[in-house]
Amino acid sequence: MKTELLYMKDMQGLTCSASILEKLTNDDRDVIILDQTIFYPQGGGQPYDTGFIKNEDESFVFEVEEVRFIEGTVHHIGILKAGSMNIGTKVYCFVDKERRLLNTSLHSAGHLVDLALKELDVDWVPGKGYHFPQGAYIEYAGSLNGHNIEKLKQDITDKVEEIMGRNIQTKLVFDESKLQNGKPMRTVYYGDFGIPCGGTHIANLSDIGRITIRKIKMEKENIRVSYSIANI
Repeated sequence: MKTELLYMKDMQGLTCSASILEKLTNDDRDVIILDQTIFYPQGGGQPYDTGFIKNEDESFVFEVEEVRFIEGTVHHIGILKAGSMNIGTKVYCFVDKERRLLNTSLHSAGHLVDLALKELDVDWVPGKGYHFPQGAYIEYAGSLNGHNIEKLKQDITDKVEEIMGRNIQTKLVFDESKLQNGKPMRTVYYGDFGIPCGGTHIANLSDIGRITIRKIKMEKENIRVSYSIANI
């Protein structure tokens, strides 16, 4: 039993139909497993979606507070607000649009910083990404030697703005023969720049909004580049 991950191919999708496969409990909260879902489960440095799962006449209402990917299935964790959970029931998923857009924009912005550094010929290797509203950052293997930090911050800011002005559409390429963390192997392309990634991304880089590089510093053995986007 596995959940089909609709968000992998439709990153801007916020609604879908589904059927209940299983119901569980987790620390006194209810859990629903569906045959397919548009909800994004936390992973890859991106927070989970929240929202609601309902049936057609809304006699069944489930508030999704947390989403996790566990051994091929997506666990929608939350509170049953109305009705009862019955196996096989057809339901509809509704993702919180504002939260999804924010998290998607931050995720794309992080990879856009990767692209900007590449085009600036900064030879750092991207590693851990934390694309949360509370202090987004990317960590890189490399050295700060020879870099003027304030100038580099401005150079990256200017470069990401220039790249966004190119009107680059995000493209998806799947390798169905491989899995990455139990999910289909997918590469996200910004033009010719590809990143293996299972998260959600903006359809066009110009939609991210203004990116500000807040800080560049050493964090243990890695370089941490902290960033934010407009209105966050």
